Amino acid sequence: MTIGERIKARRDELGMSQEELAHKIGYKSKTSINKIELGIQELRQSKIKQIADALQTTPAYIMGWKETEEDQQLKKCRELFKKCHGSDAYDVVSLYLTLDESDKNVVKTMIESLLSAEKYSVKKESLNA
Repeated sequence: MTIGERIKARRDELGMSQEELAHKIGYKSKTSINKIELGIQELRQSKIKQIADALQTTPAYIMGWKETEEDQQLKKCRELFKKCHGSDAYDVVSLYLTLDESDKNVVKTMIESLLSAEKYSVKKESLNA
């Protein structure tokens, strides 16, 4: 199986369109993804990890290499996190981890601000009861 075939297969497993994948990794349109999947365009080294993350897999899988034990453990952790908290929560955490420290602090402050709203304090009180 080629790199492009593995990308397409994983994208199909996730029910993700070429356009969605392109958007997640910073391409303006699906054209580049289509060309990569067809083997017309080489996959740039700088995009391998981004594509693997967007497809919730490892760079080793994308490249067709044997996955290391660390890769397998990482995959299990991702699956467990998604099972416990859902794919949306996983996506939010993944995006958060790509931010620099300054932007992480901004996000943390925003979340703390949101949680100070009355609708959340009622939930906190009922949890503590």
